[in-house]
Amino acid sequence: MSAPPRVSILIPNFNNGRASSRTGQRDFIRDLLESLHATLRDDPTPFEILVFDDGSTDDSIDTLRDWAANRTWPDGRPFLTLMEAPHCGVLAVTANKLSRAARGDILARLDGDIICLTRNWVSRLCAIFDVGPPNLGIIGPKQLNVLGQIHEFGDWLLHPKGYHHNAHGLPRDAVSSAMEVDDAMGCFYCCRKEVYDEIGGYDETFLRGQTVDFGVRARLAGWRCWAVPDIEYIHAHSERGERQTDADSSGGLQKSIDRFEEKWGFSRLAPDLDYVRERFAGTPLLWNPKWVAAPPSAFSEDQSGTATVPSEPTEWDRYRTDAALRTAIDLRVKVALDVIKQAGPRRLVVHVGCGSGLIGHHLASRGVPYLGLDEQPAMIRLARAKVEQETYAGEPPRFDVIEDRRRLPVQGGRADLVLLFDVVEHHPNPVGLFKETARLLEPGGIVLLISKRGKPGVEVPHDREHRYEFHQLATQMLVTGLFRAITSAKQDDPARDILLAMQRLPAS
Repeated sequence: MSAPPRVSILIPNFNNGRASSRTGQRDFIRDLLESLHATLRDDPTPFEILVFDDGSTDDSIDTLRDWAANRTWPDGRPFLTLMEAPHCGVLAVTANKLSRAARGDILARLDGDIICLTRNWVSRLCAIFDVGPPNLGIIGPKQLNVLGQIHEFGDWLLHPKGYHHNAHGLPRDAVSSAMEVDDAMGCFYCCRKEVYDEIGGYDETFLRGQTVDFGVRARLAGWRCWAVPDIEYIHAHSERGERQTDADSSGGLQKSIDRFEEKWGFSRLAPDLDYVRERFAGTPLLWNPKWVAAPPSAFSEDQSGTATVPSEPTEWDRYRTDAALRTAIDLRVKVALDVIKQAGPRRLVVHVGCGSGLIGHHLASRGVPYLGLDEQPAMIRLARAKVEQETYAGEPPRFDVIEDRRRLPVQGGRADLVLLFDVVEHHPNPVGLFKETARLLEPGGIVLLISKRGKPGVEVPHDREHRYEFHQLATQMLVTGLFRAITSAKQDDPARDILLAMQRLPAS
């Protein structure tokens, strides 16, 4: 008599056959089953494989029936147990049925379009749970794309950039140590059965993103999540053709995003981290001290009201001799003037993060009504001191200190252009900044952003920057529902800093 399984491998299936691949060359479910056979045939840890087919209409159901009836493990056990039902289209329903049928104390849920790469990964998974902390509840292996690059090494959710994949785009061997993350993608999602039972399984009101919701509830219950490099797999989703399901439609995806915000009060793509910090104060959800556990105070290094004007050469001094600095300043002045030229005269240009005021000097010298804001009092004093030495044909630039980053010191609706130059990649709550920017702008007003471009990398809680890719920054601003895009992805130059212009929508 075989030992009871310690790990239950759970595979929801709907149309993962060759007929559902984009080119007809990839047989997803067969590739998965073959990889399970290759990696687990000598694994000493007892496991079971349960598959639930959600009314497939392609060849994947025939493959599963064949493997269930005719394939066995070396000890004579059936290779898998197959359950079938008419199509319901809700992955959370299928995942719950599988989880309730599981006998193992560890659940490993696999999508039908992955390929396991690590030999004896079941034993490795158990060892990680065994040596990890007692409240380690969820593990996500290293996900590779079909080209062998890292697609995901854990997910961030409560992060200035919102939901995104850690280490995306790095070489396969770029990560070698486990790290704590907010959650992991559901395509290879491993958790203790105790976690599943305690939080009540997957929320069946989600068509997609049910593991993100699951991860939030697990965190609130005190469970932790790790991304681990010792188990690897390929996710071949890029080779899939379109599936005609409500969940995979644009409307279905939006419904899941809306459902998350309805349930938790914040958008998973554009979370207002000040709101999250206030609503979930004192809970384990705020485990990450860098991004969500910090107090809602100013984020600049110099918060002293008694700091003196810097004695070393400032931007004003270096502008004449530092070619790189001069190029950067001139570019920012030019793009602001280009917007002003195209949109017409400006009543007020507000520059958040104005620093020493050099950009404001150049704009005011060209007749632009300018207000510079910065959190560092020393910078504001320097800016004021410098402009007092200059002569302007019109109104000189004005400067003010941001005493609370959550409320900029400008009356609502006063500005028709807001400049966010080199700010968002340092700001602890970009969504909050976008909301404040929208408050300052009159309907139809423009926000102009320049931000250092992100590169593939491993993000850890001690990072001082959170650089965006173009689509991440544009999506986050659009998701707030406050802006429409002026700059398109086709206009983006990947070789330069991100330049993005958005227009304030009328209040609904």
